[in-house]
Amino acid sequence: MPIRSWFPNMVMAMISGPSRSRPAQASFKIQPKMTKWEVKEYLTKIYNVPVKKVMTQNFEGKRKRIMGKRSIVPYKRPNFKKAIVTFASPQWTPNKGPPSLPS
Repeated sequence: MPIRSWFPNMVMAMISGPSRSRPAQASFKIQPKMTKWEVKEYLTKIYNVPVKKVMTQNFEGKRKRIMGKRSIVPYKRPNFKKAIVTFASPQWTPNKGPPSLPS
């Protein structure tokens, strides 16, 4: 019986992938409420990627102003968190899609 994992509303977007100088690292933009453990479990269970280490950074959204004809409307972009993931093997490439799920 396969182990099933449930990751509700966890969205990850890759900002930068492995490069020549850092072949075993990638950066992801994640939600502020996600923890290092959840990022590691997400990548290992969904994409079968061996994760060695996860580092996170919190970013505040930028504050902006829209100049209208009669008033100035302030707004703020959403906060986000950046996860820098070090993989156990540098042979992994982000272009491989998720594995097919067994039925």
